[in-house]
Order: sequence, then structure tokens, then C-alpha cells
Amino acid sequence: MVHRQTHNTTRAAGSTRRSVLAASMALPFVAGPAWSASGDYPDRPIRLVVPLGPGGVSDIMGRLIAEHAGKLLGQPIVVDNRPGAGGVIGSSVVAQAPADGYNLLLGTIGTLAISPSMTVKMPYDPDTAFTPISLLAGSNFAIIANPALPVRNLPELIAYAKERPGKLNYGSAGNGSTLHLGMELLKSMTGIDIVHVPYKSSGQVTAAVLAGEVQIGMPDLPSTLPFVQADKVRLLALTGSKGEATLPGVRTVAQSGVEGFEIVAWLGLMAPANTPQPIVDKLNQATVAALNSEPMQQSIAKLVAWPMPSTPQEFSRHLRDERVKWDAVVKRSGVRMS
Repeated sequence: MVHRQTHNTTRAAGSTRRSVLAASMALPFVAGPAWSASGDYPDRPIRLVVPLGPGGVSDIMGRLIAEHAGKLLGQPIVVDNRPGAGGVIGSSVVAQAPADGYNLLLGTIGTLAISPSMTVKMPYDPDTAFTPISLLAGSNFAIIANPALPVRNLPELIAYAKERPGKLNYGSAGNGSTLHLGMELLKSMTGIDIVHVPYKSSGQVTAAVLAGEVQIGMPDLPSTLPFVQADKVRLLALTGSKGEATLPGVRTVAQSGVEGFEIVAWLGLMAPANTPQPIVDKLNQATVAALNSEPMQQSIAKLVAWPMPSTPQEFSRHLRDERVKWDAVVKRSGVRMS
């Protein structure tokens, strides 16, 4: 069982996400290999800090890995939601925790790659505060438009926007969010001029596009897909490298002519810096085994995502590359947080 401690009692999870979580958790799971019960670690429950509120896709993924990896390790993994300050609050909890393997962080592209480039003052050094364990999963963001906008794909949007500089607007999940910087990256790579309108969440962006408050948005695909399937918003392109593999017939931004554009909403598991290597190795083994299991892969597929198991070294290289990429985007955009 995944235990739940929530330091934010917001109940913002929609019925779609609740049904996805219920269906995912209902899948059977086979007991792990012999190594899962060997050694002294872990001999008590492990805490997994999710630096976001309950009910979102990242939270669901955190609960899935807690459920399956916890069974392999022979101890429950307790999910502890600590939202706030763009993920900095939850991340700082783990950064300051003992490096004993009993405090883990669900890191996101925003908390690990973008916030360090945006935030002038942080309560920890993002380059040295954590030990990578494994990447977990990736998913697409979706470039969507209000159906009243006379465009049916990304090339048509680019052409339409170029004819009307400064006349179109797009919604984001807030100043400096992945959705904001992702659209700024698209603007810089295509030469279009569209106006930023900040909201507070990806779900609010979808709602704003649906209501016609803004014409364009780049929310996460899992939460937006039901509205796309109901023809309430128009899907123009996916931001990652997996288009057809995720949704048959849907092109990525790169496939639509913006060569080199790729944004994946990835998640990864981290521990505090200086966590002993044997513990890191054991956590990595359990995480990778869970991600490679058929029940876990089915659960991830229900989130319109794909597993990304890795070694700690591969995760470290991925994070370094992402930091370089988003540092450049932040500098070009001029966006900065205090």
C-alpha cells in the first residue's frame, strides 16, 4: 500500500486523473527478485517527496513508482506532497534530509532543469544537493488551439501568426513555467510574435483555450487529451520526439518543420547528496525493475507517457544537457524569478 501524507489539502484532481490513477493501481504486480529482500536497507518505510500538489500527472507517477518499487524493496514508500515555489519547497526538504536513503525526491523538468536557471536565490545548490537514481518517465506537452482559430496544424499556425504579429496570445502555467519557456522557445525558433498570458496551472491553460480567453496553449498532454478527443480544443503538434508512438497520426513540432525543437516532460528519482553508493545502486535496481515490468508499463501508457529507466550516470548526463538547454532559453527570454 502507498501511504499518503499531504501538507497541502487541495483537492484539485479531476475525474479523469482519478480514473487514470484507479485504473493504474488496479493492475496486478508480481513479487520482485531475490535481491529485493537482501541486506539491511531498507528496514523501515521510505519517504518520497513530490514537490507538487496531489492529483496531477507527476503525483500519479510518483504513486505508481512508490507502489511498485516499494514492493520490490520490501518496505512501503510514503508519498509526501510538498508543493510551492515552483517545486523549490519540496526539493529543499530532501536536499536538507539525511543522506541515508529514506528521503527521496520526485524531480521534474521544472524543478531540476528550469528552476535553477530562473531562481536567483535558492535554499540549496541545485548542482550539488542531489544524487541521481534513475529517470522515470517522459510525456509530451501538446500545442493546442481554440477551434475558432483557422489553423489545423503547426505550419498553419506559424504562417497565421507571422501575418498578425502581436495579435495572438498564448496561456502558460505562470511566469517561468515549462509551458511559458516552451512557448518562448517556439517563438524564438520560428520568429512568431505572440503575447504571453500567465495562469496558475496547466489545467487552467487548457480551460482558457477552451473558453477562448487565449487562442493557443502548450499544456501537458495527459490532462488535455480528453478535450482533444472531444474536439473541444484542436491539437496542432506534440513537443517531444515520440509523436506517432504516443498518438497515431499526430506530428511532433520537429516533424512539422521546426527542426531541433524537442521538449519532454520528464520525471526522475533523486536522493540527497552523499547517499552511499550501495543504497543508490539498490534504489536504482528496484526502480529500473519496476519500470521494466509489464504492469508498470501498462500504467505509464495509461498516462500517455513512456518509461525512461536509466543508470544514475545516464540520468546525470541527461540533467546536465537539460540544464544547458534551459539556461540558454532563459537567457534569451529574459525571464527571471527572485
